Amino acid sequence: MLSKIKNNIFLKNSILYTFGSMMTPIIGFIMLPVYTNYLTPSEYGVMSTVQTVAGLIQLILLLALHGAVTRFYYDFLDQPEKQKEYIGTIYLFVFIFSSIISVILVVFSGLIGNIIFREIPIYPYFYYLVGLAWLSALFSLPLALLRVQEKAGTFVLINLLKSIFTVILTFYFLTYKGFGAESALLANIIVLVVVVSIVFIIQSRYLTISFNIEYIKASLLFSLPLLPHVASGWIISSSDRIILEKFVTTEELGIYALAVQISTVLGMFYTSVNSAFIPRYTSLRKAGNEESAQKLLKVFWYVVIFFGILSIPVAMYATKILTSVEYHNAIVIIPLLLIGQIFYGFYFIVVAKLYFLKKTKSIATSSLMAAITNIVINLLLIPIIGLAGAVVSTIVAEIMRVIIIFSASKRMELNRVD
Repeated sequence: MLSKIKNNIFLKNSILYTFGSMMTPIIGFIMLPVYTNYLTPSEYGVMSTVQTVAGLIQLILLLALHGAVTRFYYDFLDQPEKQKEYIGTIYLFVFIFSSIISVILVVFSGLIGNIIFREIPIYPYFYYLVGLAWLSALFSLPLALLRVQEKAGTFVLINLLKSIFTVILTFYFLTYKGFGAESALLANIIVLVVVVSIVFIIQSRYLTISFNIEYIKASLLFSLPLLPHVASGWIISSSDRIILEKFVTTEELGIYALAVQISTVLGMFYTSVNSAFIPRYTSLRKAGNEESAQKLLKVFWYVVIFFGILSIPVAMYATKILTSVEYHNAIVIIPLLLIGQIFYGFYFIVVAKLYFLKKTKSIATSSLMAAITNIVINLLLIPIIGLAGAVVSTIVAEIMRVIIIFSASKRMELNRVD
């Protein structure tokens, strides 16, 4: 069995990517006893909501260009100098664009902060939000390059060290300094500054600083249609907390945030497997190895089903033993949110085909419609039934997204046959 895994690049990289990407949620899981004993549900709700909004800002700053790096990298395999120029161009563009937008957000923090938050103070939390988003956007590019280069070992090492130092700093700020909800936010920013700086220096040999307008145009034409697809994941899993913050207490928000964090571990697991799946699937299709590519799809299908079903009892039991009694109401919500994550896993399987064909508009359409549905249901139900409305919107949106993208994939297959 071990020799089979060692000789199978997809299985080996899947395990490594999964381990590396899952370090943050796993350590977050381990930290639950600390969080739930040192933070009230209200403080936990504040911390989680700031991290959630930072995720949205990160997407805007990045413009989904990490996806362009993953795809266009293969177009320059026989042209190493142009490949370096392309990577350098995208890195520089994202740095300039994200920095400008971040400065604008800080300058207009009062206006924008009042729109986003009702109960959460703008100072210092809005500034944590912008800092986290900017650094996370910059960090996404080196990670994308490592995935496409299939350097799973380096990917794991970077994420492992990042997670360990973040936990150490968070624990210090929380238990010794008493920083409360600010602890994890401050720790993440400090660690990201160091890690991003080091990783960019290490990867400098793979890029040439350049600003090729044609590369930027081609990448944006590819990535911008993907932005709704990428953002929809955030909207479906996280936008409800922004709306909830305006209609429920911060204590209820904290309970729901805990349930989301635990259920999202499954979604991050699927995303981690997909990190190895997409480069390998694309490589097989480029080589004309259709049979192996189809087998890869089946493997992913089994992974989604098996781990999805297994996660429900595991998550419920873990929540009961790892969290304080104040948070146990989350146990009722977790199984329902996990159902939504299972459908999210199915979505990756269908998207792979369209991603290879560069049919990103279909991906964008399905994601956009699901995200709009999610927001509409949240706005209609949350004011009436609170947390239950957020749960319903998550499940319905994920199901709709899979149905729409599956229909689009089927239509394209029929057109290719004709």
